[in-house]
Order: sequence, then structure tokens, then C-alpha cells
Amino acid sequence: MTRTDVSMSRLIQTGSQLVGAEVLVVDQDERVHAGVTELLGAANMHVTATKDLEAALVLCDRTFFSVMLVDLDTPSPSAGIEAVRSLKIKSPTSSIIALTPRRSFDDATIAVRAGAIDLVLKAPESVAYLKDRVVEAAGRSVGRREVDSVLGDIRAVHEEFLQKFVDAEKRALDLTDRLAGREVGGGATLDELAVLVVDEVDELYDALTEASPKGYTFVHATSGGEALDRVSSGRFHYAMVAEDLHDLPTSMVVRSLKSQNEELVALTFRGPADNGRVELVELSGQRPIIDPFRDAGQLIERMGELAEAFRAKSRERRYMQNFREKHYDFLRRYVEIKVKLERAMNDGPG
Repeated sequence: MTRTDVSMSRLIQTGSQLVGAEVLVVDQDERVHAGVTELLGAANMHVTATKDLEAALVLCDRTFFSVMLVDLDTPSPSAGIEAVRSLKIKSPTSSIIALTPRRSFDDATIAVRAGAIDLVLKAPESVAYLKDRVVEAAGRSVGRREVDSVLGDIRAVHEEFLQKFVDAEKRALDLTDRLAGREVGGGATLDELAVLVVDEVDELYDALTEASPKGYTFVHATSGGEALDRVSSGRFHYAMVAEDLHDLPTSMVVRSLKSQNEELVALTFRGPADNGRVELVELSGQRPIIDPFRDAGQLIERMGELAEAFRAKSRERRYMQNFREKHYDFLRRYVEIKVKLERAMNDGPG
């Protein structure tokens, strides 16, 4: 007995697992509808039949069909190839078996390339083979869906476990900080936040220093070049860079500042003026913070919010750095398993 025979035997012996398995028939001949319904009904499968592709595609939106039987001559000779192709796109995990009234190597080749797993001749002597192929394909599909469901559960638990593990490590680090008398999370305190204002005029810098918001120190650079010199010799948490610098493009200044200090938070601004704005520079682009930016007071009112955002980001960065250092091997294995899970879930049935 071959491996295929053993597989088929097991499928037939466990036919109860296929109860309710859905099969779609796309054939313009109603006699085929009736014949297939009777044939597969005996194997505990439910058959839905239609005469045209559009109706079949609509049905696929409502129901998952483990197996689809598609006549290559519906609605006209060889037009079923397009039906096979479209149905495979619509339901990539379904198994499609093409039906044909003629023996043709070319039809078989084209049908398989379009997405069919087999081409079966519409003849009395093929009935038993067709039933076996449908039962086998349905069993494989049912098994695949069960595996996908289990893999989905594993992936969810996998992600949940990592999050709980990270949260536990955060709490442990916070407790260590409390016992040592340090600020929880080790984030920067308000007194530590230094802001570099890069602007050729003094208006915004003067307004910020005059307001003297608690917890900030401000340093002024009147050009892009001076800003780069200051960052190389001092540590800044924020940089506010004017959009109208003359010596260097603002985008270049921002990139250079962040390359010297990856933790630095960069803001670009225009104004204060009627058409002024303040934007936060992120990896994905720039996000408006104040628009329109008409008065320095608008920015001063947001300083507390900016400080807390920086402290939260600093804490999170410290948490993750600590976690990576302590659990590097675990994270490496975690990523390897995650990749394998994603690959297993994305691979369709053979």
C-alpha cells in the first residue's frame, strides 16, 4: 500500500470529520449539479452549485468552500480557465479541481497553472476518482483550517506572553529604582531637559528664556553649523530648528543633530506668524504640533506636555534596553519562532 493509499484510507475512515464540508460546483449543466450533489452527499459534504462565475464569486464572499469543481467549458469552451484563476484569487486556500469533457494535455497544463490541483475527465469511469479527489482535498483543507486556527492561537499567546514578560521586567526595574532611591524608570527629570533653539533671529529664543518655563534650559544657535558644533560638545533633549535657515537645509540639520544624539527629539518651526507652524520630526515624516503657530506663548503652554512625552519615551527606551541586555537569547529564539509561525500560517495547502 502506498503512502497516498494510506492517506486516503484514513480520510475515508474518518469521514465524519468532513460533515458539513462545503463544495462549490461551477458548471452550466444542471445534470452535473444533481450528480455531484448526490455523489458527495454520501460523503457527508454539502454542495452548492451555480452556472456562472459572478455568482460563484459572490458565494465565496459568504462561505468558505473547501473544494471547488469548475467546468472548463462554462460558460463557453475554455472560458472556465478564467473562473479557476479568479476563484483561486478570491479564495486562495480552497482546492480547485477542474472538470473537462475532453482529454487534453494543454487543458491540464493551463488549468494547473491557473490554480487547479487536478483536471478530471467528465466521464462515468472518472466518478469514483473524482469522489476520492474531492474527499482527499476536503480533508486536507479541513486539516489546514484546524492547523491555522491552532497556529493563530499560538501566535496570540506568544505575543501575550512576551508582553506580560516585558511588563514584569518593567515592574522589577521600577522596584529596583525605588529601593536605590532613584527616579522610577530612570527617565530624565524636568531639570535635565535642555533645548537647543536653532534660529537666525532672537525672537523665539528670547520669548522662551523670558518665560523661563520650569525644568528647561535654552541654548541659542544662530545657524545650522553652530547648532552642529553645540550638539557635538553638549547634550540636548530637544532641538527646535527654524525652517528658514540660510547656511544649511533644515532637513540636513535635523538629520545631523539626530545622528549625533539618537535620543534627541527634533521639532521644526516657522514663525511665530499667521502662517506659522511647529512640527515634530518622526521616522515616518513630520506631525503638526501647533498649527497655526502665531505666538510663542502657544509653545510655552505645551512645554509640560513635551517634557512628559520625552520622559515617557526615555523610560520606555531604558526598559527595552534593560530587557534586551538581560534576555538577548530569549528574544532571539522568540523572533525565530515568530518567523516560523508567520511562514506556516502564510503557506497555503499543497
